[in-house]
Amino acid sequence: MHFITILFSLFFTSLMALTTPSQAQKTTWNLQTLKTAHQVTEVFQASATRVLVKAGSQWYQVEWCGRKLRLKPASEPKRLSAPAGDLPDGGVAVHPSPGITSAWYSQPTRRYNHGVLGDSVEGGGLRVRDAKGNLYNYELPEDSVFEDITPRLVDLDGDGRAEVITIKSFLDAGASLAIFGLRAGRLEVIATTPAIGTTNRWLNIAGIRDFNGDGLIDIATVVTPHIGGTLEIWSFRDGKLVTTASKYGFSNHFIGSRNLDLSAVGDVTGNGRPDMAIPGAARRQLRIMTLSGATLAQSGAIDLPAKIDANIGLLSNPGSGLSAFVLGLANGALVAAIK
Repeated sequence: MHFITILFSLFFTSLMALTTPSQAQKTTWNLQTLKTAHQVTEVFQASATRVLVKAGSQWYQVEWCGRKLRLKPASEPKRLSAPAGDLPDGGVAVHPSPGITSAWYSQPTRRYNHGVLGDSVEGGGLRVRDAKGNLYNYELPEDSVFEDITPRLVDLDGDGRAEVITIKSFLDAGASLAIFGLRAGRLEVIATTPAIGTTNRWLNIAGIRDFNGDGLIDIATVVTPHIGGTLEIWSFRDGKLVTTASKYGFSNHFIGSRNLDLSAVGDVTGNGRPDMAIPGAARRQLRIMTLSGATLAQSGAIDLPAKIDANIGLLSNPGSGLSAFVLGLANGALVAAIK
């Protein structure tokens, strides 16, 4: 009987090792250095299948060469800038929506003395244009600003029309998410998260995707990325933003940087669910996170030779099943994490 018990125990242990999700989802990443003549200053996700890199004054496109990546010269990408008189260095978001088709920040103001994005000028207003060409304006009260560079246009409620996702900061309470939409011919706030609660505290968006698999889009944020960041998942349900998961230990921004995309989202584990690649708190490691129920689980971690300081590009190769995160580091190097 004792021998049979031992055999059963060994069989059960082996079965658990084969079926434990955390084991099955582990992936191995290889780090490749892509040599450039000059230091890398920018990584730009031009489309779902195109990543561009700036080194010195030259732009390059990252492309697959077998199981590795290479660079080829490319033209500077075209990006939409906010109209003159609106937020300087602000961008314009676009969406093929029958409702809101473009959005940008307006009414530049210096009333919030924080400067987390490299200057003291923030947006005091929001402008959107709809599919018919109508222009709508929203002016914030004196107690708040848009501490952001470019809004995001996403259909959050599944009605086919885009909502506007913004980062709104209160002068005495810090940042929050604020969602805007067109209601009865007016641009209005339709949902917000609570403000952090302290002045000069900020959050950054880490990804926008259906993370929980319910068919509706969710928003991932890193709250206070400069002083110990918490990754949070927010879902827009019944006209409200509700948090569904959180985990401590991330940073997708550093003070003074205009780079807000130090994260990337895509199915890199092959389980049919979107994964998030987000730097750890010290930005010397890229952590691969997946939402499972109400838990943010880590399926991989990639140690780096220097801190991440540029936006992160994601490049997939459907023919081989490979994926790569393209990373610009603080020492000017360009590396790719490939699996």
